[in-house]
Amino acid sequence: MYEDSIVHSEQQLEFEFEFNCPFIEAEYYRDGAQDLIHRLVPADLLESSPHLLPMQRAQFADLLPQVCSSDLSRAPCSLSILLLCKFRQNACNFFYDMVSRWLLPTRRVNVELFFASDVRLPHLCDDLLSVAEIVVHIKSSQELEEVRRNLKSIQTEIRLGVVSNYHARRILEFKGLSTDGKTAMIQDKIGSLIQSHSKDFDRGIFSQMQHFLVTCREDFKKVRDYHHISRIISNIHSVQKWLKQNIEALPNKRHVMLKFFKTRLTESPQKEKPVLGVLVGLNFLREHEIFDKSHLIDAIRRHIPQIKPVEGSLIVDREEGSSLMTLYVEVEKNQGVDFALDEVQRLRSTLPDQLQTHIEQLTHPIFMPRNEEEVLRNIMSLSRQIRYVSDTPQVIISFDEQKGSDLCFTIIALRIHAEGAPSLQEMFVQAKTDLAFIPDRVRRLGSVRRKYAKEATVFRTLVANHLFLRPDHSVDLYKARQYVLGELTQIIGEVRDFNGGMILKQNELLDHLKLSLGKTAEHHNLLLEQFFYSLMPMEMRSVLETDPLKQLFLMLIQASKPDLKQRRKVGDWLFKQDNRRLFAVIPDFDSTKKGALASKMEELQIPNHKLVSFHLTLQDIPFGGYLLFSEDKALKDKFLRVLESVL
Repeated sequence: MYEDSIVHSEQQLEFEFEFNCPFIEAEYYRDGAQDLIHRLVPADLLESSPHLLPMQRAQFADLLPQVCSSDLSRAPCSLSILLLCKFRQNACNFFYDMVSRWLLPTRRVNVELFFASDVRLPHLCDDLLSVAEIVVHIKSSQELEEVRRNLKSIQTEIRLGVVSNYHARRILEFKGLSTDGKTAMIQDKIGSLIQSHSKDFDRGIFSQMQHFLVTCREDFKKVRDYHHISRIISNIHSVQKWLKQNIEALPNKRHVMLKFFKTRLTESPQKEKPVLGVLVGLNFLREHEIFDKSHLIDAIRRHIPQIKPVEGSLIVDREEGSSLMTLYVEVEKNQGVDFALDEVQRLRSTLPDQLQTHIEQLTHPIFMPRNEEEVLRNIMSLSRQIRYVSDTPQVIISFDEQKGSDLCFTIIALRIHAEGAPSLQEMFVQAKTDLAFIPDRVRRLGSVRRKYAKEATVFRTLVANHLFLRPDHSVDLYKARQYVLGELTQIIGEVRDFNGGMILKQNELLDHLKLSLGKTAEHHNLLLEQFFYSLMPMEMRSVLETDPLKQLFLMLIQASKPDLKQRRKVGDWLFKQDNRRLFAVIPDFDSTKKGALASKMEELQIPNHKLVSFHLTLQDIPFGGYLLFSEDKALKDKFLRVLESVL
């Protein structure tokens, strides 16, 4: 280090010049730094006066940071801008970038000279100081006028930026920081996280950062500030770390974590739009499970219908062969409306459990050649149902296969066909329907009153499967079949669903149950259907009353609440009873308990129509339940003792 104290010929200047390169003559740079000090600091402050020293130090502190410039004359000319501030790493780089890039925002100015040095003025300040000068060349009067308009605001921004790293970054980001500059700021931010939060972040976050910056698109980085991108990277790292720890402890359990980020995208200096970033981390339990942006958006829309994904915001991180993945996507509301805090809180509390039902299981399509003997047998069965001219047409609707994105059904329709009346195919052509008519055969099966022919039409139809997807992207064949039946009714008129009597009754009971549950059914639609179709004996799904099913389902929801699961002890289960019924819901109802309980139930000799049960898996936890119809208090007591003995 080269240190020198000199005395000016006119006034004393206590001055220390620091220069750390022994291979270069420092005299020239020392003189340059001293000259800048004289140009920037008032002369009365440079004179060392012991009795005035406290006042001088206070005035000097108020002076910093000091930015001034030379007078502007006619173009072409040179403009000198001087800086004096407390030392901050990269402050002089910021000073250079601001002048060279933003004094003329449309083009870079020609820098004729740039000088910067670190100095000390011990009698005025205890801190290390930085002094700098930049001289730029202004070619034309047009450039001169633009410089005059920008110079004052540039000086103000320089004063803010040299004092604070945060303000410097925000100013550069607002002005459109280059991708390289933003990347450097992200790297600096991630490095500071390791130093300040060493327990939460390790060196692996640098690999995560590098992977993220390489894979994400340039336009992604362009409209997002460095702070937001740094948050995404650090949270992906922490979520993956959390998933690995939990998978190692519980490898057969589904683990889901969500993070939410309210932010604004800067599409231009004058235009910003509010968005909500959603980061999901989860693990897959089976080989052919998938989860992508569409599954997440569907889940969010159940709570906030008016959202759409932000184009180009998707970031997916999943290593080949790994069972865990992270997915980041941003969503926005229509008309640029911001997200309310209660909406974010609702997503935070309900989405983790709901996402488990939105993971799709890919399955191979089923091919099963149609049984022609069964088709002929069904035609004859339908023929026996029509004996009079006024009899209702009969139909049998059978699911055949899934062909790509379509569901294929075979339909047998048997009706009275009067002479001159249109054929079924002609009726399809005349009707406005999305059902396709793929003809197979038409058969005459005798006549009624020797005048009206009984006609059997066998045909196939296709319907798009996306209309009947459940949240986990499985196809609801019940709804698809009901849709086909509804369209047939519109085309033919009233028909009798020969093979759908029980299905119709089940759908009616399920609709009544949904209606009685109201909003609860909307929030737990998939669970409600899973619960209903797991009821045994199967025929009870058609004849039960709505109220007992409603109470049993509400008990299931209560037993599956996250807070209850956390504080529940092994062996806990829920039950309640009234004069005519007894309800029981059992968490952790594995196959061992189920088998042991079934053998005990046989000893009670309860009739099938008096005992309804269900068994399903929710969030990887098996649940079971019972509904006993009896007014016999002794029987209900025996039933409870059996449950207690097994559980």
